[in-house]
Amino acid sequence: MAHSPGSMPPNQPPSSSPLARPGITARAIVIGALIIPLNAFWVVRLERVLFGPYPSTISLFPNAVFVLLLLIVGNAVVRRRIPRVALGQGELLTIYFMVAVSTGLAGLDGPAMLAQIVPHGAWLTAQAERWHRVAETIPAWLAIRDFDVVRGHFLGNSTFAYWPHLRAWLVPLGSWTLLVVLLLWTSMCLNVVLRKQWQDRERLSFPIVWLPLEMSDPGGGLWSNRLMWAGFAFAACLGLYNGIAFLYPSIPMVPVGIYDLTPLLTTKPWDAIDWLPTTLYPLAIGLGYLLPTDLLFSCWFFFLAFKGQLVVSNAFAWDATPDFPFIREQGFGAVMALAGFYVWTSRTVFAEAWARPSASDDGAMSTRAALIGAGVGLVACTAFLSVAGMTWWLALTVHVMYLAVVVVVCRVRAELGPPVHDFHFIGPDRMLPRIFGVEGWRREDLGMMATLWAFNRAHRGDVQPVGLEALTAAHRRGWEPRRMFTAIMVAVVVGTLGAFWAHETQAYALGTSARFNQGVGQAQEVFDKLSGWLEGTQDSRPNVPAVWSMAGGAATCLALMVVRMRTVGFPFHPIGFAVASGWSIHLVWLPLMIAWAVKILVMRYGGLALYRRLLPFFLGLILGDCVQGSLWGLASLALNMRMYNSFGA
Repeated sequence: MAHSPGSMPPNQPPSSSPLARPGITARAIVIGALIIPLNAFWVVRLERVLFGPYPSTISLFPNAVFVLLLLIVGNAVVRRRIPRVALGQGELLTIYFMVAVSTGLAGLDGPAMLAQIVPHGAWLTAQAERWHRVAETIPAWLAIRDFDVVRGHFLGNSTFAYWPHLRAWLVPLGSWTLLVVLLLWTSMCLNVVLRKQWQDRERLSFPIVWLPLEMSDPGGGLWSNRLMWAGFAFAACLGLYNGIAFLYPSIPMVPVGIYDLTPLLTTKPWDAIDWLPTTLYPLAIGLGYLLPTDLLFSCWFFFLAFKGQLVVSNAFAWDATPDFPFIREQGFGAVMALAGFYVWTSRTVFAEAWARPSASDDGAMSTRAALIGAGVGLVACTAFLSVAGMTWWLALTVHVMYLAVVVVVCRVRAELGPPVHDFHFIGPDRMLPRIFGVEGWRREDLGMMATLWAFNRAHRGDVQPVGLEALTAAHRRGWEPRRMFTAIMVAVVVGTLGAFWAHETQAYALGTSARFNQGVGQAQEVFDKLSGWLEGTQDSRPNVPAVWSMAGGAATCLALMVVRMRTVGFPFHPIGFAVASGWSIHLVWLPLMIAWAVKILVMRYGGLALYRRLLPFFLGLILGDCVQGSLWGLASLALNMRMYNSFGA
């Protein structure tokens, strides 16, 4: 390779190759916008209808990598035939980032979940009148009350492209689209500020973007590296074999997917572990090789430590208190501590933006303009929820907490790039009721708080870090960050509308209650929670043990930060503690342990030189797994049947 991603400086100068030009162009944005609806349809089909693979649940979206590969191959053909119309690297990556944004928006935890919540009140009320009191707490302009309109959504054998249906959906989907765009505008403005701190000053590596950069670099040596092809062949052939074995059960599969160890742990207190899956995903091992060893160690160590808490709690009967030992609350405390720390360390950038605005031009916009844009966006988001009936200070608190989690997700990706960063169930809709209790809250506050579950349930497919990585790539290669900012915002608008269209087109054809993965379940979570609040059976009063667990998680995270800054070689990373509190770590803890062991041996016996020499092999593992998983996904789409699930099965 001409240069190894392991040695790639955080601020790489513009490529001298003429093929790296042009940068970000209008035609690239148009091509990306045209691909987005097709990609959204594919993602919804895979994750909602065919039960996998689940591309939006991994930090590096495999389908976006696959689309980039197809573009690169097609572009190579065009370059030979009509060189003047071939796409440059900047254009290829613009399309890649736009597709990645649309993947997160259409995925399991994206705004497409709102398409389930909007009609769910009408569905429940048609079954039992008692749900009417619950459904009416959500404003009429954010929901659909007429069951005749949404009958097809749940039962299928209908069409979304029917004017009475479209007319009923127009206002609620348009309103929610506005909120999504405002939230992501606010986050992108924050990204402009944080990029300046994290890339220019702290020189973070942004490892998730390495593979797309290397794949699209016409002057790089990735495609001629034999180790890369060896890793690619291993992962791709493994997936091909397992896919054939999935279709023909008489052929034994290589145990790459989930193997649950809990049947081996049936006696107390070990049965309190609840779920202990093992996997051997090549994609997770490849991404793990890019991580620092202290984070790799911390992820699997703290995962097992949390499992140990469950065992000890059961042994001493402490789990008689519901949810004890409050692992999610510990994770929430850790995330809030990290968010506060990262904002504090960026305070110089914030101060300079006001003191010297002329010297703070980021390329996308000045840092002062970005701060003003974030402030305006925050006010607009708060106003949106206030118009919907939520008390203004509660609406502001909800958005600030949401943005705090997003900042941590962006930082996790920028500094370390782990395979997962889901942070399940730590949003303000869960934590604020636990801190204060909902007794005495207004019905309108409860209705909107519950509905925001669509934004806070999990952060696996967050697109804010994709936007940050897009700005970073533009700065590294000397393209115009302002155009990349525009491309991301176009992808947000088109991607949100595309996600709604893809979800409802398939919902009305197939029926969410029968054919969709969690097609009713995720929306039911919202209404069950809201019903419990209204009836006083859930979170009516502050949960004191949960609050102490939040404080304990924050204190643990801060202590790890302090010791880490003062002790060379300290093996525990505070981000590992936060990531290990999530759900998705169950799927990658063993691959991360394997990557940790391999990297320890490589660094001990071969040093940095051997690490860089082997890096293409692990990039090949990632690419090969992305390609084979996407090919099986395309086959499942074409044949309308479930195929081998390369991740999450």
